[in-house]
Amino acid sequence: MIADSSNLDTMEIRLRNFVAFIGVWSCATFAQTTLHTTTTLVVVPTLVQTPDKDLVFSLRAEDFVLTDNGVPQKVTLEEETKRPLSLVVLMQTGGDARGQFPSYAHLDTMVASLLGEPPNEVSIVNFDSQPEAASPFTTNVAEWGDAIDHPDVGDRGAAIFDSVAYGLDLLQKRPEGNRRAILLLSQEHDVGSKTLLKEVVRELGETNTAIYSVTFSAEKTAARQAFKDPPHLNKPIMGGNQAYFNLSEPLRLILGAMSKNTSAEVATLSGGEWSSFDNAQELTQDLGVLTNHLHNSYVLSFTPTSSEPGLHTITVRLARHPELRVSARSNYWASQPSIQR
Repeated sequence: MIADSSNLDTMEIRLRNFVAFIGVWSCATFAQTTLHTTTTLVVVPTLVQTPDKDLVFSLRAEDFVLTDNGVPQKVTLEEETKRPLSLVVLMQTGGDARGQFPSYAHLDTMVASLLGEPPNEVSIVNFDSQPEAASPFTTNVAEWGDAIDHPDVGDRGAAIFDSVAYGLDLLQKRPEGNRRAILLLSQEHDVGSKTLLKEVVRELGETNTAIYSVTFSAEKTAARQAFKDPPHLNKPIMGGNQAYFNLSEPLRLILGAMSKNTSAEVATLSGGEWSSFDNAQELTQDLGVLTNHLHNSYVLSFTPTSSEPGLHTITVRLARHPELRVSARSNYWASQPSIQR
């Protein structure tokens, strides 16, 4: 049977429309399967000091030499005020931290000084064997003044790595252009975390977060507290007519002070700073120095010339003035480009 010419024309038009539809559909499908890459801006807070630890001002971008895996990078020097600060304060309340609660008496005013003016913002997180619920971010530290100065006693844990991971997650949800920092008030070593150090290192490198760690010795604090507690918590041993305190537990705690300072290690890896305190006066001094450094650091940034995934090593030095001391983060983590459908 021979088809009518009008029917042939109609069939041809339908075929053309079908082919055109398939073409559009195929292009749309292909467009939805793309290699997802983003231009990474790496932020490098950098502190410059004289040999006497006086701060150095008035340096320019061209004064800095920054390398990424040994390759020199083009550096931009940002103004601090152009990047609001999002700060998470991690306060240990578990383990032996209760022995340092008197040192926290005026911590709210110290944190307010560290934070600076709005739009800088802060969230407070207490932790023991796990991080507790975070306070909402606020520009006014006084809203949480009593909770900061007089925290509740936690359990026996000190899950530092879990709490740092929790703080990093909070900061990832803040505006992308903000500077990100964590103030960690804790003992020196972790007790009870499920998060591994290498996971913390990766998250630190991916989020441009600096950690400032101010630590106390759990062993010294516990040993001191043992002699302050009521008698039933540290009963003396009777020997004839003489009473002796059981020093085996304080001795164990003091020997344990020789263990690794993991809080300091995390701070160093992030490009932050660490210090230690034993009483309220030392804590005030440490946070005063930290406040000065945080607000007077140079904020360097660069877009890496290499997109190779994994851990990258950063070095920062001055083109001239080799006598000056330069402190900056030593690495960042580049994520593997992902396929999105």
